[in-house]
Amino acid sequence: MNDGRPAPGATGSSKIGTLALLTSVLGASTSSLLYKLSFSTGLNALWVNVIRMGITLLLMAPLTFLNPNNRRSLRSVSKKSFWLSALSGTLLAMHFTAWALALVNTDVFAASAIWGTYLLMTAVLSSWLLHEKTSRAALVGLVIATAGVVVCNLDGGLGKLTGNLLALLAALLQALYTLCGRKARAQMDINTYTSIMYGFTFFWMTVFIGVSGMPPTGFQPVNLLWALGLAVFATLLGHTMLNVALKYFKAPTVSAVMLITVVTAPLVVYLGLGDVPTKYTFIGGCVIIVGLLLYLWVEKRDAAALREKQ
Repeated sequence: MNDGRPAPGATGSSKIGTLALLTSVLGASTSSLLYKLSFSTGLNALWVNVIRMGITLLLMAPLTFLNPNNRRSLRSVSKKSFWLSALSGTLLAMHFTAWALALVNTDVFAASAIWGTYLLMTAVLSSWLLHEKTSRAALVGLVIATAGVVVCNLDGGLGKLTGNLLALLAALLQALYTLCGRKARAQMDINTYTSIMYGFTFFWMTVFIGVSGMPPTGFQPVNLLWALGLAVFATLLGHTMLNVALKYFKAPTVSAVMLITVVTAPLVVYLGLGDVPTKYTFIGGCVIIVGLLLYLWVEKRDAAALREKQ
């Protein structure tokens, strides 16, 4: 049975996964800048996400419906795969919403530090739900990387309880979304999976807007430009490439590498808006990299030992 991992020696597949993961980091790193630019007009975060996902689906539509192979794949998808993709899209919509509300109700530094716990959540849940074990030595690397996220946000406040709990919920939802992607990508091609997944994300985001009764106050034509950037870079190059990588790497590995965005995102904001990152961002970034390198080294060592036993 194919569990989504490349066969031993499949260096070509590993290179595809590595390239996808690096592309995902670069794409996700633009998210903070584009959100800041969009929020500066006064537009609510929920509306930003709805417009973002709507544009994403419009950009994907030609590839999805004009390609006969993709149409055939969508028609032949199994019920299990369809509902797994639907669940993933639902979790992503809930994550977006919880994170937006967390930023409104607590200190951004506190929220970011709490969000970093999704890495450890992914490792624990991956072991429990997907039976992808993480050794104790590798887990030490994940703990160090998570500590680096906390260091990055040391100059912030403790935040407020409601917002902090929402940030914790956002972290859990992101971990579950990542695990869904890992499971789905073992049996589905990337276009079929993301078409269904993003469709449900957009659907639930519109439902949340309707229930909240939030008007599009602050909308300006320039918001379409920022939403286009979010769709292309943060979604198609960020989330989509993350899901490509999940076919080749364990969920904790993908989550660990994505923590680098805690450092790269402020650097992109600095280049775009001139907001200088704090010294804690650089110190914490070094801690994250140390933890990540330790984790990747242990994982590579364990994989080599497993191949020798086989």
